[in-house]
Formats: sequence, structure tokens, C-alpha cells
Amino acid sequence: MSIMNNKSQKKNGEGYSISQMCERTGYSADTLRFYEKAGLLPGVKRRGGRRVYSEANLLAVKLIDCLKKTGMPLGDIAEFMRLTTMGDKSVKKRLEMMRKREIAAKAQLAEIQASLAHIEFKVWYYETAAKEGLAVLADIEAALERYRRETGREFSI
Repeated sequence: MSIMNNKSQKKNGEGYSISQMCERTGYSADTLRFYEKAGLLPGVKRRGGRRVYSEANLLAVKLIDCLKKTGMPLGDIAEFMRLTTMGDKSVKKRLEMMRKREIAAKAQLAEIQASLAHIEFKVWYYETAAKEGLAVLADIEAALERYRRETGREFSI
């Protein structure tokens, strides 16, 4: 789920209701409740038995969304969010966790870029085959060289 940007959304008094948070984040109420129970979303206040989400909670959901997209396990996200409640004494540990996530995200990005390069080659390959027939691409090394010449992109199998 991506976090929606809805600047016109009005806060309910001092915070957001669960329905407002759902609108702002794109997550269901069940997901937000799960995040809270799982320790991913600490510090949600209650008023009259109802959840009242703060701007800090909204930012936390945005961070959770980001970390989930990088493949960080929910347990690690919960640990990170727990550390955020500890103030200055947990800054070094949080920094260490973010550096590890940064390295992992860069590795993921490199894998995706390599996969995209393969897909781009295959698109070129099948476009060429559709116009000229597969026989002209039978020699894969020659096809790769032609691809480099025509597209200016590098790709190797």
C-alpha cells in the first residue's frame, strides 16, 4: 500500500480518527490495529476509548510502509519502532539498523535494475523477431552486439 498525500484532510481535534488515518495512509483499520498490537505503531493515544492518531503516528506509518517495501521483517520494524520510543540512548542502534537497511535496499535495487535490463533486452529481441523473424536472431552473440549498437545499452547473458 502506498501512503496517499491528502493535505486537505482535516484532523479531528488534536489528532486523526482511525477512518481519517485509513484515508491518509490507504491502509485498512484492521491493518492499523494490527500494527499497533504488533508493536509497529507505539504511542497511539485513546480518547473516550477511541484511537486518536498524531502526526508522529502518521509519519511512523509512512516509515513502516517504506521499510516493508524494502523487505525488512516485521519483527525488525517492531524493534526499530520500539527503539524510537527510547530517545537519544537508542540513536546509534537505529542508525545501525538504517545503515543495514540501506545496504539491503541498494542490493535489491541492483537486482531489480539487472532484471529490468534483461526485460529490456527481451522486449527488443521480440520486437525485432516480430518484424524480421527469429532466424535473424539465432546467433545470440550477434543479437547481443546488434542490441548494443541499436540501443546503446549493455546487456550480457
